[in-house]
Amino acid sequence: MKALSFAALLVIAFAGFVWSVTRLTRFLLAGRPERRFDRIGRRIWDVVVYFFGQRKVAEERASWHHLIIYWGFLVICVGTLELILGGLSGEKWSLAFVGQAPYHFLKGFIDVSNCAVLLVILYSYFRRVVLKPPLIPLTLDAGLILGMIGLLMVTHFGYHGFKFAHGGGESFMPISYWVAQRAQGVDAATAATWAEIMWWAHVAVLLTFLNYIPYSKHIHLLGSGPNIFFRNLGQRGALRKLNLEDENDFGVSEYEKLTWKSLLDGYACTECARCTNNCPAWATEKPLSPMQIIHDVKDEMKLVGAIKLEIKRLEAAGAKNGELGELKTRLEEKAPFVGGRVKDEVLWACTTCGACQQVCPVFIDHPEKIIQMRQHLVLSESRMPAELARTFQNLERNSNPWGMGSDKRFDWAEGIENVPVMADKGKAEWLYFIGCAGCFDDRVKKTTQTMVQILNAAGVDYAVLGLEEGCCGDPARRAGNEFLFQMEAEANVEVFKQYDVKKIVTACPHCLHVLKNEYPAMGGSYEVIHHSQLLLDLVEKGRVAIDQRFAPSLTYHDPCYLGRWNGQYDTPRALLERMSRDGVRELGHRRERSFCCGAGGGRMFLEEKAPRVNRRRTDEILAAGVEAAAVACPFCTIMVTDGTKDADVEDKLKVLELSEILWRTMKTPAAKEDGAAAPAAGADTPA
Repeated sequence: MKALSFAALLVIAFAGFVWSVTRLTRFLLAGRPERRFDRIGRRIWDVVVYFFGQRKVAEERASWHHLIIYWGFLVICVGTLELILGGLSGEKWSLAFVGQAPYHFLKGFIDVSNCAVLLVILYSYFRRVVLKPPLIPLTLDAGLILGMIGLLMVTHFGYHGFKFAHGGGESFMPISYWVAQRAQGVDAATAATWAEIMWWAHVAVLLTFLNYIPYSKHIHLLGSGPNIFFRNLGQRGALRKLNLEDENDFGVSEYEKLTWKSLLDGYACTECARCTNNCPAWATEKPLSPMQIIHDVKDEMKLVGAIKLEIKRLEAAGAKNGELGELKTRLEEKAPFVGGRVKDEVLWACTTCGACQQVCPVFIDHPEKIIQMRQHLVLSESRMPAELARTFQNLERNSNPWGMGSDKRFDWAEGIENVPVMADKGKAEWLYFIGCAGCFDDRVKKTTQTMVQILNAAGVDYAVLGLEEGCCGDPARRAGNEFLFQMEAEANVEVFKQYDVKKIVTACPHCLHVLKNEYPAMGGSYEVIHHSQLLLDLVEKGRVAIDQRFAPSLTYHDPCYLGRWNGQYDTPRALLERMSRDGVRELGHRRERSFCCGAGGGRMFLEEKAPRVNRRRTDEILAAGVEAAAVACPFCTIMVTDGTKDADVEDKLKVLELSEILWRTMKTPAAKEDGAAAPAAGADTPA
């Protein structure tokens, strides 16, 4: 009778679970199609490493307790399998077939694991109630989940303890054995009754938990594994080219315009809040929470998906009015997804630095969704901050976001001898793509001049485009103006074709990212490197010799687009180690965890209320107690320099680009002996 009752309960529970998962999957499949079935072997290995191995969770010390819960849960699943099969067979089946010694070890390991999980569950309550980490509250949902997991542990010990109470106990299950010793004062019949109660309570909690998962924060138990399997294995941060002839491809205005993989991100979110806690916008009191963006996508999908499924069901049943009409009205009158559920100011706060995506343990892509929603605002709604509208106008008229006359793009070369131009030279091994900041910003023009002097001194076969160079398109694309990006990119690609460009070096990581990773979709594939890579190569090959090492103490600020998006962490450091007398003093936020300067995603051209992202980063650099901050990005140069001005510490902290440091430390080249040294490098370098 027990076996039949359990079998019936099991069928009902699993049927409910399958119905819920099928329904959620139907919401998911309403998204745009996307191919994610390449490199199957690599994907399976990623599941082993990141899902079962929890590699990214282990990177965060504050999350180590979660490892015990997770791995303990996996161990519990083995015991659960025995419980289910034993219940269906009338206690005639167990894992004892593996042999007595292995079986005793397994049962003991399960028992100890359950105890560890129970202790961590108690700590989790304590953490939420007393320690109160940011964005990790004790909600009803979290309380129920933790409570059910804890009850599974308690009923496990209760069942085995009362079962063993008058049988001498099972010493290989130490915790249950301890419970059995405490229960020996209970008569055998009562102990047997309590064992049965605990068994059914364990089963009830287990099956309730199973059916609660699809509707709770623990839906990530179902979504995180597939999300890791289907994660992007290609270039990080490379955006898809929109089909501008199709009005339905103008960004994301409703959840169905996201891909099914983007929607799966919502089911995979563990609500660990790492993304938000590492977001520079959130850290400086802006309205953006990357975790909330993912929740908004999931909530919109579940709300709209449920209404549309019900409408389809009613229409299939022949319904015409009543409930069907109410549902359609509800769908029409609901707040828009973009601009309603997700506010405009939230989207414009993003610097697209990728810190959120970097720390996510289940590989959720937050910036892509934000940019896709921006595309809708710009392309379909023409709704954007006024400063950004002016930036777009500047780009369209003069191919630079500052609005400087395009005829002034080559003015930076005045006073510099021997700047080879492609139009004159015809062809060169390297195209030095300077970028808008390097051409128009007074501070960054100094870096450009210095870089040209170094290339000349080293005898590098290079040329610049001069007046033929245009904006790479990054500010437009990251701010949602895909039309303007494609216009800029196509113009540059045509110029590159004219001079048969194969290799490009640039000092701007934003240019690097776009030219290397996004121009191939625009018809131009090139070998693109950051200038730090070329400079290090020149030093290592002896074409540039270090004469006197840089004496002031220094640190290095990792640019987001060079580091997180393109994996260049070691090259700039290797170059600095060769130039600096005392090496690099690392910041607290460094490498993959670097803190953004605040300029990416078009934020360079938008007003920002205090506290400012660049000031927050500057304060961290100041706290390191160094005399100089080395940077490797024009935007970072501008933003950190502005931060020193805002903090009134320009005389205490010098902001120097890598090429400027190299110019001051390299063996005196002929150019310097002739008095043609880059004027800015000396002005901004500590003696």
